Amino acid sequence: MTLMTREDVLRELELLPVWQLKAPLPSVQGVPALKPAHTIATESVTLLSQVIEPVIEPAPLDSVVVEAVAIVAPFRLLISDDASIGFALDSTSGDAHDIETLLSNMLKAININCRIDIAEATVATLAEHAVKLVVVMGGAAAHSLMGQLQTIDDWRSIQSANPIYYQKLPVVITYHPAFLLKNTAYKAKAWVDLCAAKRILQEL
Repeated sequence: MTLMTREDVLRELELLPVWQLKAPLPSVQGVPALKPAHTIATESVTLLSQVIEPVIEPAPLDSVVVEAVAIVAPFRLLISDDASIGFALDSTSGDAHDIETLLSNMLKAININCRIDIAEATVATLAEHAVKLVVVMGGAAAHSLMGQLQTIDDWRSIQSANPIYYQKLPVVITYHPAFLLKNTAYKAKAWVDLCAAKRILQEL
């Protein structure tokens, strides 16, 4: 029986050529004897303090300008005929035709027609078109706009207790059409959110 080389083992584990050892493995004779746990911990702390060095020096606190800005990522923005309401959707893989059909039906149900469809729009577009209310569909779009990572259920719980705003714009967060296609039981919840958005818009 022949012994496998180190390269044979890595190739068998499909770790080549991505993974490469930077130093040869120690021989069996070179492996040190076991040490007590407290000794190992002390040596580990000493070793880390020698190896780890700060890559970037932190700036003094008094020179740091802190600004509350939401994380802005590209998303699709639909703006209604009168530019009163915008629908921000994250890009989700799936059947585009089915997603568009469901989205169109959802907007028709609340009597909203969208005349502007902007791909990869930035949040600045909201101000440019004087949008008064934003309906955010999908977790990624909510994260991009609000700068907080929450589930849609968490967002819905928050907005049911208190209104959500982004730069003084009222926001309603709901499920993405792609999610609703796969989870039809949530359509009733999305309908509640759309009705709430319509009610807020009428009160503005």
